[in-house]
Amino acid sequence: MFLHLPSHLPPVEQLIADDMEQNFADSVEARLAFMRQRGVTDPYELAQIEQDYITERQPKAQALLDKYLETVPQWLEQHQCSDDEFAQAWTLMGGVWNIVEFERIRHIVRLQYQYPQVLQVAKVLGRVADDEGPARVALGTGRQQRVEHSTPSDIEGVGVGNDLSALLPLELAQMADAELDSLFAYKFATRRLQTFSYKSQIMRPSHKLRLHRARQKGPMVVCLDTSASMQGVPSEIAHSLVVKLLQLALKQNRDLLLIPFAVQARPFDVRRNRSRLLDFFRQPAGGDTDATAMLQLTIHTLCSKPEYGCADVLLVSDFQIPMPSDDLMRQLYLMRDNGTKFFGLQIGETLPNPLFQLFDRIWHLPYETRSAPWFIHK
Repeated sequence: MFLHLPSHLPPVEQLIADDMEQNFADSVEARLAFMRQRGVTDPYELAQIEQDYITERQPKAQALLDKYLETVPQWLEQHQCSDDEFAQAWTLMGGVWNIVEFERIRHIVRLQYQYPQVLQVAKVLGRVADDEGPARVALGTGRQQRVEHSTPSDIEGVGVGNDLSALLPLELAQMADAELDSLFAYKFATRRLQTFSYKSQIMRPSHKLRLHRARQKGPMVVCLDTSASMQGVPSEIAHSLVVKLLQLALKQNRDLLLIPFAVQARPFDVRRNRSRLLDFFRQPAGGDTDATAMLQLTIHTLCSKPEYGCADVLLVSDFQIPMPSDDLMRQLYLMRDNGTKFFGLQIGETLPNPLFQLFDRIWHLPYETRSAPWFIHK
């Protein structure tokens, strides 16, 4: 650890400390990567560069952490900000406390309380095959047949099957006859040989424990409509959902890919580009809606990596979009049959759309038009 952290911190302080520790570690690794690109390969020289960097930067980072641990919890208490609101907003702030920026993000987060469907979507999108860890134990039940050692007096009757140890003498004669051995082979394959039945041949209940590998939590792919019809409150609701999903992705170590679309679709990895997400939130919605490019890009993404085969795909839109081609729909249905889950969130007026048939589940979210606070426009 590079920073000195007090033990047994409350949740908010622990989140700040962990995030700033990780940021400092990332900066050290980035410095070493830069020097390797410059041609420095000697381990001793790289170790000296690392030590010099830590010596120079650690005191300032430690002073900033101590300041945040003292001032941020006080501010949150004074302004009645919940731990969850802070946690979601803090993930987008890059380890730098700024009240104006925090209020702007907090406003987006608080929409989750006004529109509870946002939290419902986030909960369902966290699909996992098993919640008990990387492996689970399953109990199989059924019946098993057990044949005890028997004597001739144990014979109860005659049946059919292919148990060679219980053949009637007639069947044994056929097996030894060169002209009838093919008939014997056929009766054996079809389990039609005449055999003795024994009283000791009984069916008993059986139970068997089997260890199954749990399915990994799949990545989340969010296709977000940014056309003109999504301006205002619909865009804010969609942004609030993305912030919540980012918190979930960081907690569960899952990929979160955002595909904004209007006329064009341009994806980016939210977990690895959190600062870019804030820039995206500042961009106004506009343009027409063309879902074809977005769906083509989604299909390409799902096919690009094996782990994306169990992805959760969410389409957020008012669904005032034209119907995709039959070929695209066939590909999407094939992916759904192979394990991909498709969900939809319709924001605004509830209008039918043929895409709804693709979704495993869809939510309809009406909204109220209102003016935005002053800090939204900053």
